[in-house]
Amino acid sequence: MTMNTILATRRDAQDAENRTNVPVCARTPKARQQTLPARHPVRPAIQRQRFKLGSLEFDYRAFPRQRSVTFASTDTMVHIVMPLSGFVEVESVSRQPLGPGSALLLAAGERKSMAWDAGSSALFLHIPRADIQVQASRASGEPRRLAAADHLFRWSIEQLGVKLPCAIIPGPGPRASFDDVLLEKRTLEGLVATLQADPEAETLFPVARSVQRAVEHIRAHPQQAWTIHALGQIAGVTAGTLRRNFRTCLGLTVIQLIQDIRVDWVRLRLESVNESRSISEIALAVGFGTPVGMSRAYQRRFGETPTQTRTRTFRATRG
Repeated sequence: MTMNTILATRRDAQDAENRTNVPVCARTPKARQQTLPARHPVRPAIQRQRFKLGSLEFDYRAFPRQRSVTFASTDTMVHIVMPLSGFVEVESVSRQPLGPGSALLLAAGERKSMAWDAGSSALFLHIPRADIQVQASRASGEPRRLAAADHLFRWSIEQLGVKLPCAIIPGPGPRASFDDVLLEKRTLEGLVATLQADPEAETLFPVARSVQRAVEHIRAHPQQAWTIHALGQIAGVTAGTLRRNFRTCLGLTVIQLIQDIRVDWVRLRLESVNESRSISEIALAVGFGTPVGMSRAYQRRFGETPTQTRTRTFRATRG
């Protein structure tokens, strides 16, 4: 046997041994399994979410099935019903179902039942009655109260003036921020402006007579040392009733209103070119105990001191 033959025989034997020792997985590779993309979890449609802007509570609801809902307004809380989709029939309010673009104010103090169609959705606003009254008084310039009546009016989600992402996007509610105060203010302003533009605005917002009589007497005699009991007798109500009416219609106490009327009186004098009295004399004439107390109240209300007002007026007249 030649040397070449011996070498060839050894190579064949080594190859056979190598093939025997190779792992099965290396000798017969498996086909690579195709990895299927994970399915994105389908978020269930949100059926209810609530959040607050200051004292206003927003309550979004979706009704997969026909559903009955009942609300009852009180002396302190009223409700706004705003359909977003579908229709609702409200007990003894309208012969026709209400749909998007319409809204219902519930302020009569009675329980109201409403039947929502399957697939409908709505936004319910729960608002303190006093907040609406204060905004109405500021907008009209005289004390107003909200009548104890239900009222149907035109108001849509687009007119609301507040974006409501948490009402349509699942997830945790929004975190409070300093913008909440501004959003609350805009919501109240938009609601009251819409109601005051309504043909029945005078019926919805009658004048608060007791508060009006008291305010008129304070403005006529700002220098007088008024007491809540004396003003109550003039207004024809008890001191407690007048105190409560001031708070719920004006958002002020009697003392705060007296102070505001007095500093308004001072400002008129300081802006007059015919006023020759000193600031101290004007403060004492209108009923302030000290000029320092008047100056502090004046600056809080107008953002400038009495001296700055008088200087500005003097420069304006000279030039």
